[in-house]
Amino acid sequence: MCKVICVTNRKLCGEGFFEQIERLARAKPDRIILREKDMSSEDYRELLGRVSSICSKYGTRLTAHTFVDAAVGLGIGSVHLPLDRLAEMTGEQKQHFTEIGCSCHSVSDAVRAEELGADYIIAGHIFETACKAGLPARGTELIKSITEAVELPVYAIGGINARNAWEVIRAGADGVCVMSGAMTAADPGSVVHGLRRAATATITPTQLCLYGIIGPVGIIGPDGSAGLTERAEAALRGGVTMLQLRDKGASHDRLVSEAKQLLPICRRYGVLLIVDDDWQAALEAGADGVHVGLSDTPVGEIRERAGRGFIIGATAKTLEQAAAAREAGADYLGSGALFATSTKPDAIRMDKALFKDIADHAGIPVAAIGGINERNIGTLHDIHASGFAVSGAVFGSEDIEGAARRLRKLAEQLIGQG
Repeated sequence: MCKVICVTNRKLCGEGFFEQIERLARAKPDRIILREKDMSSEDYRELLGRVSSICSKYGTRLTAHTFVDAAVGLGIGSVHLPLDRLAEMTGEQKQHFTEIGCSCHSVSDAVRAEELGADYIIAGHIFETACKAGLPARGTELIKSITEAVELPVYAIGGINARNAWEVIRAGADGVCVMSGAMTAADPGSVVHGLRRAATATITPTQLCLYGIIGPVGIIGPDGSAGLTERAEAALRGGVTMLQLRDKGASHDRLVSEAKQLLPICRRYGVLLIVDDDWQAALEAGADGVHVGLSDTPVGEIRERAGRGFIIGATAKTLEQAAAAREAGADYLGSGALFATSTKPDAIRMDKALFKDIADHAGIPVAAIGGINERNIGTLHDIHASGFAVSGAVFGSEDIEGAARRLRKLAEQLIGQG
């Protein structure tokens, strides 16, 4: 499970600092690091004592920062240090702690911290952040390089939020650190939970990049099979990264049959197979998951009955629907329609600003959907989509493989994978 570490900065919450610490401790992050380096040793010790009492009340782990003597004096068994302070620590001082963390900004820092006896590393800053204004972000490559160089747990810090947390986890981090979100949120619990959900998402933009939706119009013949597998394979060969079977008029048994035909093809290309609406058909066929609309079986009910390993996608057209789907256990969202679509001629168009708002706050990946094709996908460069769902633009083409290949390239450029 991804760990979430909250780092303090009393200047961000002013006189309400202790109230915020209370709310934060109640939210139960994996630890709170009291990082108030600008204080005198005496003032820090007093602050550490008060914060320790709050954390003890909720059973939340507290880690001191920089002030070794204050931590020793109060019996705080966990301390986090800059690399130079770790290097200065005596063996006698180290014996007072059950855990010592170290901040690192390079692979060589991390290797040195491991040699000096650190138990974990916080590496950053990974993304651009106001806390480090003017300093270039080091990117997830830093995490990947450090995790390959040391055996210690590595936590990422710097500009991390619910939208990008999955990136550092995929790069090898054991968890994420947050400062401003923890210090300023009215409900820190939502920040902690949102980061955990985002970091452990079972769907990534790599998989959502070009989300092909194969349906019955001009594709599936009367027997439920004609052309289905051939067209699906052409799309996957061209670069579709995830496949959804949508056949609204099919019976349960026919949907199971169609999914079973598609499954070996998807497995061969390493692509997930999702079934629209009928989660029981998806389970029966051995598909990877289901996508449900607003009027289908609720996400929470499916999650309870299907378990954690089953992927659930959900439609969301508002921020409230997105939050509800995430809380109920959805793994990804589909939002739109961004353009008019013949697949759903009655679909209500979604403003790009609303989509961006949903993508920025959902805490799980969000795919754009609705009338997306080669001519208009480029206009979606600034909406923060994790992927793009297409149907007619691929499966309505005379050259399915070629259409998929061109759209895959365009989609990769938009989500930063090109």
